[in-house]
Amino acid sequence: MLKYSTYNSIYNEDIKVSAPGNPLPYNPLAQFRDKTLRLLSVLTSIFRQVSFIKISLILLLTISGFTVVGNVFAGSVTLMKPEKRIVVERGDTLWSIALKNKPDDMRTAVYIEGIKKSNGLKDSGIKAGDILSVPVY
Repeated sequence: MLKYSTYNSIYNEDIKVSAPGNPLPYNPLAQFRDKTLRLLSVLTSIFRQVSFIKISLILLLTISGFTVVGNVFAGSVTLMKPEKRIVVERGDTLWSIALKNKPDDMRTAVYIEGIKKSNGLKDSGIKAGDILSVPVY
């Protein structure tokens, strides 16, 4: 009689082939082992897929992180200048506000243009109660 009669028996050498009319005795331990091996092979394939998904997610997050960091550092190279907020009082003009807040070595007209630009003003018209952002140098 042939020792190996099926494809499966090549990998499981302790499986015995019975002759016709002569069944093998019932072996619950062998059946338990076979079911356990099948379950382990299924679980192994699932874990392989899950680890592939984890690796893909980590790679995606790393690439997106570098993209965000690159966009942050590739932005404006000018430094943000701090601003000071003031409330316009009765009788204030851009000229008087500029005289109070400008640096000593800066021309008043230049500082007024900075105030207009930082507040989006088209002319010098301001009124009491307005809140202005004045640049700090």
